[in-house]
Amino acid sequence: MTPPQQTPESPTPGRVSKLARRPHRKSRNGCFNCKRRKVKCDEVKPACSNCIRFGIPCDFAPPPPSNEDPAPKGSAGEVGANHGGEQSTTPRRGPGRPRKDWAALAKPLPPTTERTGTSPVSSVTTPASTSTTSDPILCSFNVADAELLLHFITHTASSLHDSEDPDSSIGHFWERNVPQIGVSYHFVLHLAYALAGYHLAFSETGNGDRYAQYLALARHHSETGLAELNKTLPSLDETNCGALYVSAVLVCYCAFAAGPTGATDLLVCNVDDSAPQRWLPLIHGVRLIRQTVEPATLFTGLMEPLGGSPDLDEDHRPMYLVGGFPHVDWVEPLEKLQKWIESFDSPDTIIYVRALSSLSEIYEANYGGINGMSGGSTHNSFVFGWLYRMHDLFVACLQRKEPQALLILAYYVPLLKTLKKCWFIDGWAKHLLDTIRGMLSQDILGWLEWPVEIALQRP
Repeated sequence: MTPPQQTPESPTPGRVSKLARRPHRKSRNGCFNCKRRKVKCDEVKPACSNCIRFGIPCDFAPPPPSNEDPAPKGSAGEVGANHGGEQSTTPRRGPGRPRKDWAALAKPLPPTTERTGTSPVSSVTTPASTSTTSDPILCSFNVADAELLLHFITHTASSLHDSEDPDSSIGHFWERNVPQIGVSYHFVLHLAYALAGYHLAFSETGNGDRYAQYLALARHHSETGLAELNKTLPSLDETNCGALYVSAVLVCYCAFAAGPTGATDLLVCNVDDSAPQRWLPLIHGVRLIRQTVEPATLFTGLMEPLGGSPDLDEDHRPMYLVGGFPHVDWVEPLEKLQKWIESFDSPDTIIYVRALSSLSEIYEANYGGINGMSGGSTHNSFVFGWLYRMHDLFVACLQRKEPQALLILAYYVPLLKTLKKCWFIDGWAKHLLDTIRGMLSQDILGWLEWPVEIALQRP
């Protein structure tokens, strides 16, 4: 049989093969969702056609305005659920490849690096973050999160304690126990990610693209962790008290690492309320843990290293002898400040005296008392503990720029020098003292001489 004659319109098999291998322009500038689905992105801005067709946010588009409500309707735990006949918040999917993780795609995504754009998202179901619900929580994990977790375990964790012993219990706590707690309580994991992101950004020599990417990831995980933590706090019980406690510590570290929000940022509050601190109310809520939960319950299991050693031979020396940092003569300066504060006939005087007494306990645990020894609890050596115990009325005095409150906060600043490896406090001492100086009248600026001399002097 004679084969049919090839017409100009009928390509030969060889030509078909060549057409099938027609080269095309490759681009790495596609949006995150198209990279994750491994499909071609038309790179149209502010939103590519694929994202528009599937009804999901495109990272080319500007981010939507943030919602201050920590538990908005239609959150990740509610997406796709119809309770009581209410309309589902899950976007209607267009034609194409089916989505296994539609809820994750429907959430706004943080700016990511090129390597995170090719990382698939896997859904991991773990126990809920509260004891009052049995609904599983969706947790996304990609290459960017893996990098943050690896950095937290190998680098950030060791900067959160002063022990030089690689086999110390406190070292194992931050490197192993905290990630393990985070598997069951995702707000702990998110806050660990956030701190690792800030650490990576701090390690960058310049403010380039990598710095911006790490900073964006840190802020994203910090906001996510705070939202989940806020929802869990009202359900405090013996099962989640440890996770809430360690998350409070991480929130404090992240607040330091994020740096001042403006010229009037006093760490615990913003005087002009231009950028209110959302982490301080959470800290104050978590301090109730120490008042409602017995230490034997709180510091057990994975949390045991934070409870201190139960041995009778526990070292009760001041921390400057244990940690090897210079001694500071603090007793006389704080006593003089207290006498000056007590000379005022003000209803707030009792608030100031209590805050200063709590601050003296921190100083004694770190530098010893008049006799050079520390007679208080070893838990007072934790410098950030003063922030946890700070009363709301004292914060209100700071917001009113009361000079007594401002000076007490200034006398806290020298304690930051005891934190040798704490990279996240870099720059805060100078910022706080400069800010307080600008809020005080000329006739009382002399009270700042001691904290400025101690806090800003070179080792």
